[in-house]
Amino acid sequence: MTTSETTTSRATMGSPRVRRAIAVLLALALVASLVWLVLAFREHRAVDDNPAQENRDAVMLKAREYMLAGWNFGAGDLDENKSLTAYRSRVEPLITTSFKADFDKASELLEKAVASQGYSRRVTVDRVAVESLEEDSAVVIVGGESTESVKKQEQTGPYAWNITLKKVDDTWLVDDFSEYGAAQ
Repeated sequence: MTTSETTTSRATMGSPRVRRAIAVLLALALVASLVWLVLAFREHRAVDDNPAQENRDAVMLKAREYMLAGWNFGAGDLDENKSLTAYRSRVEPLITTSFKADFDKASELLEKAVASQGYSRRVTVDRVAVESLEEDSAVVIVGGESTESVKKQEQTGPYAWNITLKKVDDTWLVDDFSEYGAAQ
C-alpha cells in the first residue's frame, strides 16, 4: 500500500466529516425510534381509555368472580352451626339485593345438602364472553368444567351459564343466571 492509498483510506473511514455524518444518522434514527415509541404508547393508552372495553372487561371479570365464589363450595365452608357462612360472605358482595332473596333460599337448601350428604362442587372458568352490554345491564356467557361430589362419588362435566349483571352505584353485580341456551 502506498502513502497515497493509506491517506485516502483514512480520509474516508476516519475523517471527522464522515464520523459526524454517521453520528447525525444515528441521532436521527434514535429520535425516529423515540417518536415511534411515544406514538405507540399514546395509541395503546387510547385503547385503554376506551369505556366500552373497560365495561366489557369489568362484566367478564365480575361473572368469572361470581362463578368461582358461588359455585365452589363444600364441607370446608360450613361453620360450627353447619351454616355456609364463608360461602355466603364470598357471594353476597357480588349480587344485587333483588337476587339476594333467591340466593338465600338456595343457600338454605345447599347448607342441608353439604352438611348431610357431603355435597360439594368445584368449577373452573375456561371461557367468558359478553353476549350483550348496555349502559346498566349485561349478559355474560361463562363456561368451563364442573365437578360435583355427593358422598364421595364424583361427576364431572362441562357447563355454560348466562350471567345477567346490573350496574348498581357504578358497580357491576350479578342479578340472575340461567343455563346457556335455555329459553329466556
